[in-house]
Amino acid sequence: MNILLTRPLNQVKPLETLVNERGHQALLFPTLKIEALKSAPLKERYDVVIFISANAVEYGLEVLSSLGHRHDQIFAVGSATAKKLNDHGFQVDAFPQTKASSESLLAMPEVSELSDKDILIFRGKGGRETLKEGLGKNNTVEYIEVYERTQCKVVSFHQASLTQFLKSDQGVITITSVENLSTLMAMVEQMDADALDLIKQYPLAVLSERIKTYAQSVGFNQVEVAPQTNDEGLVQAIESIL
Repeated sequence: MNILLTRPLNQVKPLETLVNERGHQALLFPTLKIEALKSAPLKERYDVVIFISANAVEYGLEVLSSLGHRHDQIFAVGSATAKKLNDHGFQVDAFPQTKASSESLLAMPEVSELSDKDILIFRGKGGRETLKEGLGKNNTVEYIEVYERTQCKVVSFHQASLTQFLKSDQGVITITSVENLSTLMAMVEQMDADALDLIKQYPLAVLSERIKTYAQSVGFNQVEVAPQTNDEGLVQAIESIL
């Protein structure tokens, strides 16, 4: 079974390995590339720092290290983000154990009960406003944008992967964000307008209900949400479809 993987090339290897180990054919079709942004916090100390993704950890480590111990608590949006922080020696005070999302983090008592705190949120450029809206009522909230995602240039291996994928009417497309899916559609339409209608006939394995809602709104009918927001969860969603 062909599985179209749309993650950035520098992050796709673990998922590619899992997919191939399960006996499927992983086809690479990166839609986004991630680039670091040079940013600095406005204050020297924060009561709380929050990371909204593993990318925010990877590209925000230099800033976090520069803060030293000038913060009291660290929160993460999910287990993958928390693990990334732990791997780099930072202790995470709390994170949602099941669903990784801003909403799940806000629902945790440790976060919802924060008051009169200076909070620094590490994120990518142009991220969602959910956390700031939820925390800003009782706290001072600042963003630091440490990376940005930009659309990949269409190159020959995109065409090769898409051509091979469309040769069979059986296959699954993996999607990890709303932007990931919207960019996939834009790139496919750029390559072949007719192919855009074709890919909407294939099932998607996605990381969240939010992505599922968006996918259905743009014409994808079969969408399976991963039970965990990680590579293993995506593979489980693929297996559920098959």
